[in-house]
Amino acid sequence: MATAYSKSKIETFKNCPRQYKFQYIERAVVEKPVSVENFLGSAVHYALEKLYNFKMNTRLLSKEELLELYRKYWETPEKDKIKVTREGLGVDDYIRVGSEALAQYYDKNAPFEDGTSVALEKKITFPLDPEGRFTISGVIDRICRRHDGVTEIIDYKTNVSLPTQQTLDNDTQMGLYQLGVKYLWPDFKEIQVRQVFLRHGVSLTAVMNDDKLEEIRYRAFQDILEIEKVRRDDAFPPHESPLCDWCVYYELCPAKRHRLSLDDDLGVEFDKEAGKELAQKYLELSRKKKILEAELEAMKDDIFKFCEQADITTLVSALGSVKITVSEKEAFPTKTDDERAFYDLALLARQAGLEECFKLDSGILYKEFYAREKLPEDLKRKLEKFLIKKVQKSIRTSIKKEVPDIDFGE
Repeated sequence: MATAYSKSKIETFKNCPRQYKFQYIERAVVEKPVSVENFLGSAVHYALEKLYNFKMNTRLLSKEELLELYRKYWETPEKDKIKVTREGLGVDDYIRVGSEALAQYYDKNAPFEDGTSVALEKKITFPLDPEGRFTISGVIDRICRRHDGVTEIIDYKTNVSLPTQQTLDNDTQMGLYQLGVKYLWPDFKEIQVRQVFLRHGVSLTAVMNDDKLEEIRYRAFQDILEIEKVRRDDAFPPHESPLCDWCVYYELCPAKRHRLSLDDDLGVEFDKEAGKELAQKYLELSRKKKILEAELEAMKDDIFKFCEQADITTLVSALGSVKITVSEKEAFPTKTDDERAFYDLALLARQAGLEECFKLDSGILYKEFYAREKLPEDLKRKLEKFLIKKVQKSIRTSIKKEVPDIDFGE
């Protein structure tokens, strides 16, 4: 049975693996306040779904009817639970923002004859990999067949900020939506993605070719492989960031519980003062270690420069000896060396059926397959252009068992 994923599920893991475990594995029960931004988005999407649903059935809602549907959506028992985090704003301000955005959209697009709606709030599921091990699910706001035969995948946004065209051109979610539409409707040959930013009255459109879609598919696949590896190891470390302040699992998080206990905000069963003392001692030692490591790195540079100028490979002292080795080797670039080349290599690795090995160790493509000539000739020729020369420097020390007393200082 295929394992189901979604863009939001993947993003949760990338933001914080521990939050992912709380939400999708442990399914921790916590009070989840209703975000006013999320509620605004739901209300606007509800109104637009009704608008186009009526239109599909040959009736055009008036602007007043549309806005009335929108306002009624807010009249819910959950309204009192809606959380507003922006200082100086209240729920009524957000209701007004949505009303103005919908009115502007109505005035600009009525009588809504841009094409035929194929689906509204369409839930899609499709296999991400050829073996069907993982599926991607999502909900598309609207799929429209324009009069010129182009299929549009439309996403309505209530964002405050307006992204750049480049952002949409590389948008993972929209790319996954297009892959899903191509899978479910293979006869739809010409497809565009469009995001409508309702607050701004602006639409951005992108055309994603097969290469771009393959890149998006591959990146999502690699993200999922990382999640699967973490699940096997049961290693979900917390990732602290500014997003922590809005996390509903804050009080459960192992990165926050000790701080909360010191502030008497959390009842705990461990010795919080002993924990504080351990932290203090460890941080002091860690600081000293970092200072020594920085001095060692500087010393390494001095040693390599000295040996190069003197044309020697070994230095000796009363304590022992220091031997340097400098070598050059062929390799493929890592993501740090050249990100664009790295992703091109990743796609070639996938064609060779090596994507999982490549994910675990990008060097394996060279060491185990290219260097040992285990690849087809045509693939080997494609890989040759990516080869780079890397200089490797190493230091090996040999300390005498019996050494004179030396004063290292404080």
